[in-house]
Amino acid sequence: MYSIAYGCELLQLPVGSEGECNIPLAIERWTGLLPSEYYCTQNGRRVLAADHGNLVPDVPLRVCERLPGGKGGFGSMLRAIGAQIEKTTNREACRDLSGRRLRDINEEKRLKAYLEKQQEAEDNERAKAERKIAKLLSKPKHEFHDKEYEHARSELVVAADEAIEEGLQKAIVLEMEQAVKDAVTAEVAVTTKTAADTQAKDSRKRKLPDAKSKKAPAKKGALWLGVGDLSSSSETDDDSTDESSDGAVAKGKLAAV
Repeated sequence: MYSIAYGCELLQLPVGSEGECNIPLAIERWTGLLPSEYYCTQNGRRVLAADHGNLVPDVPLRVCERLPGGKGGFGSMLRAIGAQIEKTTNREACRDLSGRRLRDINEEKRLKAYLEKQQEAEDNERAKAERKIAKLLSKPKHEFHDKEYEHARSELVVAADEAIEEGLQKAIVLEMEQAVKDAVTAEVAVTTKTAADTQAKDSRKRKLPDAKSKKAPAKKGALWLGVGDLSSSSETDDDSTDESSDGAVAKGKLAAV
């Protein structure tokens, strides 16, 4: 006995019936579908309903409707697009047999290579610095020998030293001369001031006793003898007045000095 499934419905064909002998006719009468509008599958494989030799009686025969297609050209369009798509060569996201990402493995390799290059660069720099230092410390290959030049150079150094010493000596001599001049000037000023003070004192001592000696006779008692004595006394008073005025003038000058 054959079973036919269409959607959620199931049709069973008894043994020896007309439908069992002509399955496409039974499907047409049951569903109203023409053979060109459907296809049959059994166990997931496509089969022909009229071929009884390939059908299994105990497995239901499933009826699937065909879908209306377009005018075609879809396959050629897919092929054209596929030609434009570039195949990727990036396998960084894949994993190896140990489960590690290829991206991590490649990054580790690049890091090792970078560290090796850095070490080599440092070694090269160190070697260059050592060669440069050795070259600077080594004696120059070019040798210059000129006796006249060496003699002139040594004389130039000696002459420069002598000139410096001579200049220092001249500066010291000038400073000493200036100091001596300043000392002499100060001493002359002190001497002049001392002489002026001494002269003023001598003149004061010399003039003051004369005035006293002239004024002294006037204090003594004397007899009036006449007009002659009167004239002589007046002259004496005039002289004493002149001397006192001269002494006052001299004192004013000394005070100004």
